[in-house]
Amino acid sequence: MKKIITSLFILLSLVPSVSAQISSAEKLKIDQQVQQFMAKEDIPALAIGIIKNGKVVFTSAHGVIDRKNNQAINAKTLFQIGSHSKAITSMIALELINEGKLHLSDKVIEILPGVFPKDSLNEFKSLTIEHLMVHRSGLPNYPKNVTRIDGDAFLGGYSEEMLLAALSTVELKFAPNEKWRYANFNYAVLGYVLSKITNKSYAQLVKHYVADKYQLADILVNLSDEQKNTQLATPYRKDDRQVVTQPWDMGLLTPHGGVYATIEDFAQLMELQMAAYDKYNNSGVTSPLISTEIMSETECSEHGSKYPGFSYGLGMFEATPEFGMFSETVLFHGGDLDGFGSEYRFSPEHGVGVVMLTSSGGKKFINFAIDIMEELLVSVVDNEQEQTADTATD
Repeated sequence: MKKIITSLFILLSLVPSVSAQISSAEKLKIDQQVQQFMAKEDIPALAIGIIKNGKVVFTSAHGVIDRKNNQAINAKTLFQIGSHSKAITSMIALELINEGKLHLSDKVIEILPGVFPKDSLNEFKSLTIEHLMVHRSGLPNYPKNVTRIDGDAFLGGYSEEMLLAALSTVELKFAPNEKWRYANFNYAVLGYVLSKITNKSYAQLVKHYVADKYQLADILVNLSDEQKNTQLATPYRKDDRQVVTQPWDMGLLTPHGGVYATIEDFAQLMELQMAAYDKYNNSGVTSPLISTEIMSETECSEHGSKYPGFSYGLGMFEATPEFGMFSETVLFHGGDLDGFGSEYRFSPEHGVGVVMLTSSGGKKFINFAIDIMEELLVSVVDNEQEQTADTATD
């Protein structure tokens, strides 16, 4: 009988509805932490979502859409997510791979014939879709015809003519697959490839493969006038949070950083991704939401030295305890547009995560997200250890 009771206890400890909750005290603590951080750093707006046991248990929105009119933000307020757009672009690429329209091993020059420099074409012959996705292409962070003063918004768009002009003269920093180097332009080129093979704009691809498929209508590229006037947070410079800046108008660079989201849909995306990882880790069932089937060790661009425990997959970073960022393994990406900022961090193993959106980002915003994530990890690991100890004594 004791064995039966013990087995029943173990089964009940795994039921999501029991542990996928957050107490009023925990909610209050998180809200107080957010408010204190915002007051200390003069943050105009910050929205946060918490995931426990793979479920969204809490979202809250703090601050104002615009300092002038003082209208409070809410779960439907829109922010640009910056470089987390790469994870969205990766999902679309993996969808097309599942459909047989694309392969990781496909050569980019075969999909885009006559585009790369004729006098150095041999250097590009080995460049594949996988190299773009894991940042091992050798492409520069930006081509020479992308100009922007640091701190200012990117405005004026980036046309197909500009992209093709850049590709016709671009120089590789190293041979494809020689080493790892994070480059925004990888995902701009990837987004262009996805559009060419589907004959759809990047905005249409996000709508079809993300917004419609997962019922996340507020993850999108193009905003209506009404959304701009009523839902979009006003961004403020991260180096002077009283100075208004602008959303980035990125054109064909959008796949690397120009997607918009609300905290409601951003958190729901993480819940869906956590569920996909649960299936993948338990039964090997893959999905376009799985970002780590292929991993590449990262390297310091200045010295070429490797970071132990720090890798990049298909649109997502992985940091193991060896790296020293967290006490447990965490997958993450973020985004910073010298105004808008995003953070997206979760542990598939422990089922916890945090998402954040702000209208004035920067390093301290990133560190705040890291602190919240570590608190979640410590809490859940402590609970797991207590449950294990209780089970052992029964």
